[in-house]
Amino acid sequence: MEPRPSRWASLVRLALADSWSMLRHPLMLVALVLTELATFSQSYDGPRPAFSAITATQGICFGVLAFFAAHLVAGAGGRAGAEELLAPLPMGRATRTGALCLAAIGPFAVACLLQAEALGVFVATGVELPRLPTVWELGAGPLCVLGACLLGVAVARWTALPGMPLMVMIGLVSFGLLVNDRLDSVHLLGFNPEVVLWGPEPYLKVEGFIPGSMPWHAAYLLSLSLGAAALAILHDSPHRRLWLGIGTALLLAAVTSGYLSLP
Repeated sequence: MEPRPSRWASLVRLALADSWSMLRHPLMLVALVLTELATFSQSYDGPRPAFSAITATQGICFGVLAFFAAHLVAGAGGRAGAEELLAPLPMGRATRTGALCLAAIGPFAVACLLQAEALGVFVATGVELPRLPTVWELGAGPLCVLGACLLGVAVARWTALPGMPLMVMIGLVSFGLLVNDRLDSVHLLGFNPEVVLWGPEPYLKVEGFIPGSMPWHAAYLLSLSLGAAALAILHDSPHRRLWLGIGTALLLAAVTSGYLSLP
């Protein structure tokens, strides 16, 4: 008789299956194509568009669609009416939610590979940049993708209300547009901000870079992402006080790092 796999081994296997489901979802595939097209279509338009293409593309082209793909994967059981059938399985709903959160590492890893690919192509083909992006500037996009997937899981776990994912995304995009218009104050509270400042028309020259700390901005994004994971697990975990405490700590970390990112 074969030994029964440990709980952690089962969690990892389930997370790998969920990650593959997210990555092969049609919306995710569309997101990959749009990200590549948006990145390389601007690469030879000048230093500022090229820098923006590699640092500020993924949040919209990849992150938005990744949110909806993760939400659809996480809510597939509920839409199919299979939650009652899954309830008696050894891996409970809390474990399945944890696996969905771990599955977000897959899209995050793909986003990192896309950034590495774009930077390699830019350098190899001599694309003009004002300077090489830092790891923190390059990391903003993949962290947005990670957070988008985790938030998609959280929304799917907390509500099955039709239209709620769209309302959440409209709220996030509206918030991003609001803070992006305030370059001198709270611009880095946006999720994937323009790092390079636009020059005069036709906007191809570089007038400098936004003030503030990109490392703290990355910490801000990571805290928000992990907070979304804690929110998802909080819904199903029997240890609610623990996850409420973890979520509160991550919220405080996001507020602190967001404040420290500002100029």
